[in-house]
Amino acid sequence: MELNLHGTAQTIGQALQRAREAETAGFSGIFFADSQLLTLDPFQVLSLCAAQTTRLRLGTAVSNMVYRDATVLANSAATVNEVSGGRAILGLGTGDGPVYALNRKATKLAQFEEGLRTIRALLRGETISVPGGKERFTEGRVKLRVGKVPVPIYVSAEGPRSLRVAGRLADGVIAGSGFDLKVLEWVREQVVLGARDAGRDPSEIDIMPAGMIAIDPDGAKARGLVRSRLANRAHHNFRFTLETVPAEELDGVKQFMASFDISKPLEERVDPKLITDYLVHRFTIAGTPVECIERLRQLKSVGVARVLLTPPEAIWSQVVADWGRAVVSNFNKQIHHSSTEV
Repeated sequence: MELNLHGTAQTIGQALQRAREAETAGFSGIFFADSQLLTLDPFQVLSLCAAQTTRLRLGTAVSNMVYRDATVLANSAATVNEVSGGRAILGLGTGDGPVYALNRKATKLAQFEEGLRTIRALLRGETISVPGGKERFTEGRVKLRVGKVPVPIYVSAEGPRSLRVAGRLADGVIAGSGFDLKVLEWVREQVVLGARDAGRDPSEIDIMPAGMIAIDPDGAKARGLVRSRLANRAHHNFRFTLETVPAEELDGVKQFMASFDISKPLEERVDPKLITDYLVHRFTIAGTPVECIERLRQLKSVGVARVLLTPPEAIWSQVVADWGRAVVSNFNKQIHHSSTEV
């Protein structure tokens, strides 16, 4: 199983340090946020990180089509892919916090799917149609003539409609719905429906669950480190659907959603008492080293090949180093030992 990290980049020094730390700790990839006015441009950052690493996959999590045209996104992804020798991944979403912060609207799903078709074609070396108009009188055909293709496209999706779009067009899904095994089964079902609509083999579409991580010899302390930070993740997910919430947890989730105030600072958006153990378990892998390894083993047992893990920003480097020593290396050893026994 590939363990990938997610984070932000406020300075070039920070970005390069995080990429080096990720590779040293044994992680497979690093994905940087694309947050307008809040983080550095991730495509430029990833190109610099490519020169500081040798094997790390380099992705965005996630870019959107509100601020960037589909053809610009394809061009940027192909550029990073060339600079890195084929290690780029383009992560896309319809738009969330960075979009709402400037009072913009997320891309409508139909428009997102249309843009996704354009990006997919360009990043597979295919031509696209350009309609005629005032400046160009006749319809034309164009293709991406720079950079390195193909580039895998991962779509961040939580609701059933967006998951089906991913099934129709994406190479993978960034499943922000967390690490609960029953929820992942539901996610897979939606992706399969989309894939079959498009005549695709569902097994070709990777599902990469995403959430927060922390680690400490005291498991309760580790879970406390991510408790308030996961609120934003959970709120984002439940805006799209409550279909995945067990009946016995539904009232608690509804109270959580009703009390959430997105206008407040990140750590103050909801009363901590409303962040239930169910939410912690679903949206995080946090606990002792043994507990974290067991969660990864459970995910691997149901066919998960990749995960996207976000350490708390304030202790990002510490968590990466601790996970590298206590989880990544031991988990890989256990997997290798199990495979040699078969």
